[in-house]
Amino acid sequence: MWSDDMASSQPSRSDESEGQLLSLLEGRTCPACSDGELERGVYKDKRAVVCDTCGTPRVQVWHPAPVRSS
Repeated sequence: MWSDDMASSQPSRSDESEGQLLSLLEGRTCPACSDGELERGVYKDKRAVVCDTCGTPRVQVWHPAPVRSS
């Protein structure tokens, strides 16, 4: 039997794509300050790639809230 708990515990294709995007940007020079390097982190409670020097986010990943039927 399939449940919502089971679905949320397995990585989706979008999770994999997000991880690939974050890893592509990780380690690049920050275009905002040129002194920092982009690293994975959290920005405003979302997975992100941010500059380790100035803190500028380059990418944020979020998911829309699921639609719940009543």
